Amino acid sequence: MGHALNQSLAGWSVQALADAAARMESLRGDVLRAPEELRSLIAVTHASLMSATGVAAFTYVVILLLVGIGVEWLYWTYAYSPLREIQSTVPASSRQALRLALRRLVLRVSGLLIFTIAAIGASAAFSWPSGVQELVVAAALLLLVLRLGWILIVTVLAPARPRRRLVPVADESAGWLAAAAIAVVGLLALGAFVAGVMEGVGGAAHTAGALRLVTVTGAALLLVITAFLFFGRPRGAPRFPRSFVLALLVVAVYGIWLMSAKAATLAAIVAAVIALQIGLRDMVFFFLQGDDDRVLPSIVLSAARFAVVLAALGIGAVVVDTPVLALAAAESPGLRLVLRLLGVATLVLLTHVVWITVRTAIDQRLARIRPASPHAEPDEHSRLLTLLPLLRVTAAVLLMVMLVLSSLWALGIEITPVLAGAGVVGLALGFGAQALVRDVIAGVFYLAEDAFRIGEYIEAGGNSKGTVERITLRTVALRHHNGPLHFVPYGALGTVRNTSRDWVVEKFNLPLPIDTDSEKIRKLIKKVGEEMKADPEIGPLLMETLKGKLYRVDPGVKVFRCKFRTAPGRQFDVRAQAYKRIEAALKKMEVRFADGRLPVLTNA
Repeated sequence: MGHALNQSLAGWSVQALADAAARMESLRGDVLRAPEELRSLIAVTHASLMSATGVAAFTYVVILLLVGIGVEWLYWTYAYSPLREIQSTVPASSRQALRLALRRLVLRVSGLLIFTIAAIGASAAFSWPSGVQELVVAAALLLLVLRLGWILIVTVLAPARPRRRLVPVADESAGWLAAAAIAVVGLLALGAFVAGVMEGVGGAAHTAGALRLVTVTGAALLLVITAFLFFGRPRGAPRFPRSFVLALLVVAVYGIWLMSAKAATLAAIVAAVIALQIGLRDMVFFFLQGDDDRVLPSIVLSAARFAVVLAALGIGAVVVDTPVLALAAAESPGLRLVLRLLGVATLVLLTHVVWITVRTAIDQRLARIRPASPHAEPDEHSRLLTLLPLLRVTAAVLLMVMLVLSSLWALGIEITPVLAGAGVVGLALGFGAQALVRDVIAGVFYLAEDAFRIGEYIEAGGNSKGTVERITLRTVALRHHNGPLHFVPYGALGTVRNTSRDWVVEKFNLPLPIDTDSEKIRKLIKKVGEEMKADPEIGPLLMETLKGKLYRVDPGVKVFRCKFRTAPGRQFDVRAQAYKRIEAALKKMEVRFADGRLPVLTNA
């Protein structure tokens, strides 16, 4: 099979080289014979125009132009008022400029089509000499292309009115770029229509070939100069500047045209797609530059790239007159492989659009709710901060699996055995990696039950404790209060004690001498609690004020139990303030802490 493939490729290469050599020889013959043939064509044309038939034909052409102009003038008597209103509106944004430009474009193109249809339609009312009607139709189409190109270029570039411009082009470059674009359109239109008339009506095939060579060469040279003059290095400083890439595309298309005109058409479509893909980002963000939300520009950019590729495929099929249904039923293995690869490429682009949409939406949401400091207290968004990264990873894995399976199906590979094999492999992995499966399943239930979130302090049954910093599919990262970061598998967590939810009751003991008046101490603690509640810094942290009572009596010591309720994580600051204020109040009462076995602080 490999030997046959090599022979096929070698035969195709030899045939391609032979066709290219024949094409170059044909162009050389056209250039050499064109002058003599052109002189003969001019002489015949002059004689025809001086004859009675020529004068009649010229009169008919003038009448057709007057008919077209009159019908278009009638159209503008009704359409000029809305056009003037649109032109007098100054757009406030790029998107408004686009809407106004589309409305202007519809009005102007409608007038142009009315002129062309009226002129070509009126030509059927006259009896034309042989070949003259084809000449009239070609002239009308040439005029249509030139006017349409002018309308589109002026609408997009708007040289004199930068507020109406639809592309990110500098003011000083817009006029020259518009002139270059009009010149390229004019050259290509001349090469297409005038050369066609010379070849079909005048029988001057060599002159037509030479004219095509001159116009295509001039258009390519003008495009290369334009690329280097007006398109510089894009943001990000790639290896090659943008102008070099665009010029290389033009040269490649021109080189292919010298070898094969039909292949050059497809090459031009591919080059246009590449050029659009290079500039699409700047154009999309130019229209959406006022959006603070970055989700929409990213989605529009991905959708635009996808639409450009699909449009190029459709245009290419139309240009080469491809029978799509016949291709789908073709028996050629190579052709069917190409069609299937196109299907896979479509799936990849569609998946990319979906992934960009999901990822950008999640990233945008995370950017809005993520705290300024990684050590900030958990808030109402901590649940989203915990789940959204996992959702992003899950979406990526799911889209990738779906893309692989869909691509295999598009390539004609039966995916049922693949799914069955994946099930067997998954079962084997499940038996061989029970700890991994246990960790993943335990993590699913921990997250579903909302046992902990990013930023909360937890204590696990396996002596693991710390602030939750990161959550993955298998482990949770806990930052110990002394600094170390512990990665604990979900299966090893066991019972989880979450100290960061809702509220915390903090208790501490005060050992005082046995002869202390218990009621006075209770009132002292209550007064300290009221002062703390009234404090503008400490008060908002207290959910229940500080209280105290006699807890127990030991030999020589009275132990008073104090408690308060506060927000999670703030009990340490509140307790330090309570100690400080109670100590100062006891000094005023000349009461000292008891000396004995009990420490000042005993948690319970």
